[in-house]
Amino acid sequence: MKTILVIDDEIFTRDHLGKVIEKRGFRVLTASTGEEGLKLYKENKPDFVFLDILLPGIDGEDVFRYIKEFDPEAKVFFITGCDNLFTNEKANELGAAGFLTKPIFIEDVIKLLNGLG
Repeated sequence: MKTILVIDDEIFTRDHLGKVIEKRGFRVLTASTGEEGLKLYKENKPDFVFLDILLPGIDGEDVFRYIKEFDPEAKVFFITGCDNLFTNEKANELGAAGFLTKPIFIEDVIKLLNGLG
């Protein structure tokens, strides 16, 4: 079973995204801070990460960099409600798998998950 990590400080996003992912047959891990997310990543090495940009403590860009240092092959998809501060071009520049803006459309998440098998 593939594992997906959701790192987001908004409980609604974490829970909603987690439920959608679980219904598709994936194991879900969730974290509300960058520090917690990094710990879970290192302990579980999930197959895919949904990562919020604006997090308390370590922000999403730094979490992304730490994950990529630990695992250069990591598949990380940025999510944010502030698309004026972070763009798809920036996500591509950093080497992310992609970028979604909030509110997240479930159809977009399902497409991504279908690609993971």
